Amino acid sequence: MAPNDAEMPNRNALSEDLEEITKHLASLRKDLDNLGSSIGRTGANQADHLQEQAVEALGSVEEAVKRDPLTTLAIALGLGFLLAILLRR
Repeated sequence: MAPNDAEMPNRNALSEDLEEITKHLASLRKDLDNLGSSIGRTGANQADHLQEQAVEALGSVEEAVKRDPLTTLAIALGLGFLLAILLRR
């Protein structure tokens, strides 16, 4: 039995819906591209910030070693001893 015209979907409506879905997908694709770029910039900024902090920490350690070399040596020996005990278990 062939379907009558009342049962067949309106092709124009389906075409319009498909066109609208295509536009939404293009918009979503653009939004995802923008989000990816934003995440990349944020990651680069965070990496730069962490690098600055590491340089500052290294400077602080160098100053401490120069200021109190014997204390620094004692701390390093103590940490090495504790680490050896923990790793031996």
